[in-house]
Amino acid sequence: MTGSEGRRIAAYYDRLVDRYGHDPRACDYGSAASQAAKYRVLADVAPLEGRSVLDVGCGFADYADFLEARFPKVQYTGIDLSRRMTEEARRRRPDLEIVHASILDWSDARRFDVVSANGIFYLLGRDAPALMRDLIARMYRLCDHAIAFNSLSTWASVHEPGEFYAEPREILEYCHTIAPWVTLRHDYLPHDFTVYLYRERPGA
Repeated sequence: MTGSEGRRIAAYYDRLVDRYGHDPRACDYGSAASQAAKYRVLADVAPLEGRSVLDVGCGFADYADFLEARFPKVQYTGIDLSRRMTEEARRRRPDLEIVHASILDWSDARRFDVVSANGIFYLLGRDAPALMRDLIARMYRLCDHAIAFNSLSTWASVHEPGEFYAEPREILEYCHTIAPWVTLRHDYLPHDFTVYLYRERPGA
């Protein structure tokens, strides 16, 4: 994302990194346990051994550590709006490609087997529904096999003020307009859902 919304979100995370350092709180997670639960579901999108993965909103690139423990030959690239996040991710993992940019500015010439996004929608603000669709479509254009993303859900019993909660059925219906094979997961946390989009039928 670019423009004022992108600058606002980047500044928000820059402040969290300066406050907490390399800590789940700097990524605005409720807990390390919820972070791990979301990682597990995102990684279930497909067997990732030997595949290239673009992590949108990569934060400290902790997802790379999680993936490498399960898929030692995964090829990881991270991208994040926050300058401080990318600085810390590069310091922590100098062996990885970590890009400070918006996914909306990524070249179509650079593609990945799988594109993932963890928690990138909840701060999108007033235009969140349209921006979420733009980001999903962009992720799908950059994938050769699948994308996986999660979002806060309107089905949650408690909603935090100022945060965007997506309606799972609406997102599922939208995703089916751009991908032939779509899966909705709402079975791991009460306030969160994950969607997989595939270019070919899973397991085919």
